[in-house]
Formats: sequence, structure tokens, C-alpha cells
Amino acid sequence: MAVSVKMGPSKLKITFSNGMDDNGNEKKRSRTYSNIKPTAKDQDIYDVATTLIGLQNSKALEVERVDEKEIVEA
Repeated sequence: MAVSVKMGPSKLKITFSNGMDDNGNEKKRSRTYSNIKPTAKDQDIYDVATTLIGLQNSKALEVERVDEKEIVEA
């Protein structure tokens, strides 16, 4: 059985430091921005992420691109 892949929208996920808990472990929170075109270049997404990070008071820990793909029978 052959399958094909259909690209879905991508997401931008930025994880921020949200202080420390009572045990001294770093607390994290994330923001996810949906409906990014799957054809968007990684550099362009990263540039947008750095702009969004600049608007925050918290330190950014991680920038991720999450691509969604649908696998269907061909």
C-alpha cells in the first residue's frame, strides 16, 4: 500500500523561563503561534521569533518549529 504526505500548517513554539519553583527547579511556560505556512523558511520563522522574544520580559529558552503532516493512502 502506497502512502503520500500532505503538508499541514506549521506552528512556532517559544519556551520561556518563568522563574524557579520551591525546589530550585526552573519553571517553564510556552507560547505557540499557529497557522504558519508550511512553505515559510526557517530563517524567517526564527526572525519572527526573535522579534516576539524581544517583546517579552522573560528569558527565552527554546525556539521550535512544529510541522504537521497528514499521511494518507495514495
